[in-house]
Amino acid sequence: MQSQQPWRLISSGALMALGCLITVIMARAQYHSILFWLAVILFLAGFVWMVLEVVRIRQNALRYVARMNAALTRTLQTAPDEMPVPMAVVDVKGEIIWYNAEFTNRVSGGAELFGLKLHTVIPLRPDAIGDGESIETVIRDRRYRVSRADYERKNGHAILFCFEDITNYVQLRQHYMDTRPCVLMILVDNYEDLFSGTRQSERAAALASLEALFDRMLEGTESVFCHMDDDRMLIVTEARHCLEMERAHFPLLDEARKIKVRGRSSLTLSIGVGRSGETLAQNEFFAQQSLDMALGRGGDQAAVKTDSGFTFYGGVSQGIEHKSKAKNRAIAKDLLKLMLRCTHVYIMGHRASDLDAVGAAVGVAYIAEQCEIPYNIVIRTESTMARLLTDRIEEELPGCMIPPEEAREQIRPDDLLVIVDTFSKDIVEDAELYRMANHVVVIDHHRQMVNYLDNTTLKLHDPHASSAAELVTGMIQYFDFRDEMPQFCAEALMAGIMLDTKNFVMQTGVHTFEVAAFLRERGADPIAVKTLFAESLEAYQQRSRLVSEAKLFGRYAIAMAADPVKDIRVISSQAADELLGVEGVDASFVLYTVGDQACISARSLGRVNVQVIMEQLGGGGHQIMAATQRKDCSLIQLCEKLVAVLKQTDAEAAQPEEDPEEEPEDYPEDYPEE
Repeated sequence: MQSQQPWRLISSGALMALGCLITVIMARAQYHSILFWLAVILFLAGFVWMVLEVVRIRQNALRYVARMNAALTRTLQTAPDEMPVPMAVVDVKGEIIWYNAEFTNRVSGGAELFGLKLHTVIPLRPDAIGDGESIETVIRDRRYRVSRADYERKNGHAILFCFEDITNYVQLRQHYMDTRPCVLMILVDNYEDLFSGTRQSERAAALASLEALFDRMLEGTESVFCHMDDDRMLIVTEARHCLEMERAHFPLLDEARKIKVRGRSSLTLSIGVGRSGETLAQNEFFAQQSLDMALGRGGDQAAVKTDSGFTFYGGVSQGIEHKSKAKNRAIAKDLLKLMLRCTHVYIMGHRASDLDAVGAAVGVAYIAEQCEIPYNIVIRTESTMARLLTDRIEEELPGCMIPPEEAREQIRPDDLLVIVDTFSKDIVEDAELYRMANHVVVIDHHRQMVNYLDNTTLKLHDPHASSAAELVTGMIQYFDFRDEMPQFCAEALMAGIMLDTKNFVMQTGVHTFEVAAFLRERGADPIAVKTLFAESLEAYQQRSRLVSEAKLFGRYAIAMAADPVKDIRVISSQAADELLGVEGVDASFVLYTVGDQACISARSLGRVNVQVIMEQLGGGGHQIMAATQRKDCSLIQLCEKLVAVLKQTDAEAAQPEEDPEEEPEDYPEDYPEE
């Protein structure tokens, strides 16, 4: 815009103001005087001058706008070609109709692109991005953020793509993620029991081997390793090294298992990993949570706390039985104190309760009775798998068992809820009753699951115990009650132990036989206990049919009950137990339906962790006894998912004794189709 001298506009204004002032003064007395008319002329001259100046300013403004418009037009015509950002325009068919020089240099490599499809030049289809959206892609080893803008042209619709090179940003982001600090807490499982009775030289040799193992694992990494205690270690490392361990499924677990104590006992580790926290302190807290979860699942495994929950690795060994029962004794005393302070005790197991859950509930009821506290066993008798035992409870303890609906109406804030034989919120007999209770005690032997009961006042959790009945009996041993245990109570507890140990064959330890002897002294009759396992002829025939129709899949036996049968839960678990007696079978799986649920009953001899397999299918349980219930798939679909998990399990195991040339047997195709 051409500059204007401001004095001209100011002078015209001053002249007009002066003329106006004189005119007003002269108009009062001498408006016929010559001075009056001169003042009027002066005012008019100033007014005309100002109008002329305003017109000139407007003309200059329009001239300036015209010049700027021409300059901008020339700039817009040349700027896209000179911009440092690659740009391309395609038509509605995806054909390139224009691109700038930077697009040629960085993306196309100098080739002529007019008329070519965009997706033939770069790995990007135009419809992969919406108008105003952006996406990241890799072009010629560089990462770009591609944004799209649609606009209308005279001859049709066009799409503009801009390519922002974010390679340096991505590399910086990746470097930040790789170098974030992660915390690993490592615990030697059952340290005191493992080295009890060993010579100092044997302990030193084992620990030296463990130290050498850590040195090899951390070699070449910028990690910090320190001992927090004799059996507890802490590692602070970078996320990239932690992810390498996860991708390798923590080989530290397998290497540590090769270290022998006294020539026979394997040294096992439990590892808790925290890597999803915002700060180092938060990762330390997550690592402790993960370690507690790994220990609650039996040890010999690694647990990683992530944004979506926990991920587990390992957990293939049976672990070492706890010989010291000091902790259990202290928990038993705390349970007695809680009962003495409450006004009513409610005892609850898991859904479709079995002999172990009901037997353990009878044991807790005996403790409450000796404390002279009113009690009730909360159970749905119509769905229990221990109907013979519940019938006997009704005879021995009339009115003791109540349905969950009645318990919810009666429970008060100062009442105590004791949950036995489960640690999962998903399978308790009544989740609403659990949420209503202010004081909750959990007694369980299953390996801890992710969705565990966390609102607990007291918990007795020992994954190395054979059954919940064993844990309850162990607590009763610590009490000096005035009355002897009734024979009925002893037989109920014995039935629970016999069920979960398969008549003292599976998952038994020294303490299992100790409590069995204690119950035998209290009058438990093995023959009377055996009658609690009785079944109908129809159930026996159905179980035999399942076993006879089972198919082998490598080292696994799989059977399927396509038709609904009464008491199918009990029959399927018994059939799975019998299939373990087949030569070469390490684990058995029986599939069946209950209502709209497709279910699996899984059993193992210990060489296969069926809990891990069932967890991948949405279930859980124990290492040698687990199950799954699904509503989102049919029986055939669940079977296909099971076979896929078994194949993955065998691939990860990579057992050296298997013949590499021998193909695993395919799942039989002669089962009923949907």
